[in-house]
Amino acid sequence: MKKRFALALPVAAALILGLGACSPGNGGGSAGGDAAGKPEILVWVDATREPAAKTYKAAVEGKVDVKIEVIDPTTLISKIQLFNTTKKGWPDVVFSGAPNDFATWADPANGYAAPLNETVSKEVQDGYGTANDWCKIDGKIYCLKNDLAQNVLWYDTKTFKELGLTVPKTMEEFASTAMKLKGTGYIAGTVANNALFNGFLWPAGCSMADVVDSGTIRIAPGSKECTEVTDLLQPLVDAGVMETQDPFDAGFLKKYPQAGKVAMTVGPSWFGEFVFKPADSWGIPEGRMTAAEMPKWAGQDKAYSGEWGGGVWVASSHAKFPQAAADAVSFLATDDSIQKDAVTYPAYGPALKVWKEKISADKYYAADPIPAMAAQAERISPAVKPVRFNADGAVTSVLSTQVIGGAKLATAVTDFQKNMAQLAEASGYKVVAK
Repeated sequence: MKKRFALALPVAAALILGLGACSPGNGGGSAGGDAAGKPEILVWVDATREPAAKTYKAAVEGKVDVKIEVIDPTTLISKIQLFNTTKKGWPDVVFSGAPNDFATWADPANGYAAPLNETVSKEVQDGYGTANDWCKIDGKIYCLKNDLAQNVLWYDTKTFKELGLTVPKTMEEFASTAMKLKGTGYIAGTVANNALFNGFLWPAGCSMADVVDSGTIRIAPGSKECTEVTDLLQPLVDAGVMETQDPFDAGFLKKYPQAGKVAMTVGPSWFGEFVFKPADSWGIPEGRMTAAEMPKWAGQDKAYSGEWGGGVWVASSHAKFPQAAADAVSFLATDDSIQKDAVTYPAYGPALKVWKEKISADKYYAADPIPAMAAQAERISPAVKPVRFNADGAVTSVLSTQVIGGAKLATAVTDFQKNMAQLAEASGYKVVAK
């Protein structure tokens, strides 16, 4: 698993109806709908998503010919660009664990991603609530979210009880609770890796990748929504109750989580299964951790989350059978037969009913974390949107590198925003500050 992203297994709820009929649609490269004959679909997935693709293939056996190819997901952008040059070879459906990539595919200059507004049922679209807003550009839906990586406040119930702490409901309370850890050896998490970006700046509404429209992006260094984050967190770093080490660094693991010294941490919904449980990761014993809703920033109407990962399914605009491609995307993103064995939070709302059964009954958790996850699934801040440049790379190379290197948080954030503005302009965006 790339530690900067959620390891997003396919999610879903049942949607097999219509796969065989493949009614005409306007989402692909065949004017007027699917070509004549039995539909043929080429699906590209990573190794983790291969079982889901095989489930889809079995579900439509005899109705749709499905070919599955497992590829290195880091090569997707370059392969699509090559096919755009050669004018052939495009897969009909792809899974991407880097959800930012689809902004490039949806750009008319690339044109790979097919709009799904007319080929995906209203029932499916409505079932997402706001969880699929990431996939919308200028009112068009260019992908379906596979899973969410919404932030929650994870906390150690045993430590909270021993230290007499109360779960914070606001960021001011988060800071004061963290300060109570001074001198105890406990910490309130870390701001390195993607933690500062996804866990604090994004929920606060800091303008880092706020896409106004397909040609305009808002990036506002020094804005209140940014400075309030660094003003609140810097004293915690200075007091030693919040770390600047990478949460997956061996030294951090040994000193804090593996020693039982993390009292609370803002983190994505997948932390429980992939970070807390494994002995070679944080290795936190069972019966201690659970999740609470995110603390709310002052002046906001709700406690927002950012996201640390989450994958997407995309259909090709070049598909010979565009409706069949859209139906495949719908099935892969929403079918219960896939979702029941997934370990990451489903983006498609109705799929929660099958996904939560295992998590809610898991004795590893001190209390059911699902209510907090479900609440935050509807509160992912719109302040960050997918962009046509490598924003994730900038988080690592600029923001996190400076934080780990000891820079003041305000300096790291400002330098990061300036870098983002340069990348945006180089990618053809007009950058505005207001």
